[in-house]
Amino acid sequence: MQKEMKIITALVTPFNPDLSINYHMVDQLIERQIAEGADGIVIGGTTGEAHLLDKQEMYELYHYVVKYAKRIPIYLGVGSASTNETLKLIKRFNHLDVAGFLVVVPYYVLPPQKGLIKHFQLLSEASEKPLILYHIPKRTGITLTLDSLAKLKSCSRITMIKEACLDKKRLSKLKKLLPWEIMLGDDSLFLWGIRHRIDGIISVISNSHLSLMKQCLRNRKQWKEYRLALALLKGYPNPVGIKVLLKKMGFSVGNVRLPLCE
Repeated sequence: MQKEMKIITALVTPFNPDLSINYHMVDQLIERQIAEGADGIVIGGTTGEAHLLDKQEMYELYHYVVKYAKRIPIYLGVGSASTNETLKLIKRFNHLDVAGFLVVVPYYVLPPQKGLIKHFQLLSEASEKPLILYHIPKRTGITLTLDSLAKLKSCSRITMIKEACLDKKRLSKLKKLLPWEIMLGDDSLFLWGIRHRIDGIISVISNSHLSLMKQCLRNRKQWKEYRLALALLKGYPNPVGIKVLLKKMGFSVGNVRLPLCE
């Protein structure tokens, strides 16, 4: 029997009016994800404004959410442009009772493929947790080639890839190439992923519409409603759109931090 597609939510980081982290709302958002059946949550990803949190905020947030680890799989974003910095973060959080780490392809510095391979090999050796390799070329400026990914198959700690691109041919090739779970990284491909039996999705709109997405897995009559919900995010960069939508739904998630703005 075909396994049901996983839906992991890339959780927003809610802020108070002074833009400090709103921990009361963190609790509310996580409890809602648990109640609606999320297969996991990512804390400190793109949607969580990870790169707009300072180090102390990151440490405090990551230690805070661990209390939910026995009720829902938690993945912590630890990626950076620097191999050394990412290794430090992994070693700092290795002791936490979490499901794994989300590690983005190094951005801005434009590393060669050889450097990317070595980067992920070192992270795999250092980590005591499963790793999700996060490939999002439109934000990093770097494409990790299929040849490079093939050379990473021996990295035992890498168990998933979050593929945030719209290249369906590449996604189909990844299914055949890699022993890892293939996780979509763009909500516009969710329905395509259901049809093509992709392992799962790390979703933005599941912050607001997880129940609807769960219904879509079992009932195609809900697909039109999903498309309408997704259209509500159109025209906004992530995570601006999802925070606007959550606020309209009555969730006090606050504003995004500069240089993002509504």
